Amino acid sequence: MKSILYLLVFFISYAVFPQQKAVEVTNIYTGKVKILEENQRIKIRTLDGKKYVGNLKFSDSLTIVIDNQSIKIDSLKSIKKQPKVLATVKTVVLTAGLTVVGSSLVAASGGSNCAFLLFTIGSGVTMSAGLLEGINTNYSDNKWTFKIIEK
Repeated sequence: MKSILYLLVFFISYAVFPQQKAVEVTNIYTGKVKILEENQRIKIRTLDGKKYVGNLKFSDSLTIVIDNQSIKIDSLKSIKKQPKVLATVKTVVLTAGLTVVGSSLVAASGGSNCAFLLFTIGSGVTMSAGLLEGINTNYSDNKWTFKIIEK
């Protein structure tokens, strides 16, 4: 009877506390460790130059799945967090900046004196969209090592 009870407790605890997989990113020089958990939105570049953006999933202990594309952990060039909110804000800022630059061209063709001011403001806003890309750290394989672990 005790063995059945122990077996039941084991199965319940196994269901309650499942182990989740994650990507452990370790700095080669300092030993600093970052953890990227499952279902985080990330951007991956592979050694052959392909780019994948999507939610992080795992198929086994050596393979990452992003948008139904299997990627081996040893073929990663870089990995980066890519939150959907940041991507949306970046797109809005880029579109607004390009719109202001376009309106400066229209103002310049009409002979307006404020065309240069509009062009300067639009260029600054457009460049700030590029700066938003650098908010999240890019973990590249020349400074970081990648490993799939179970938490």
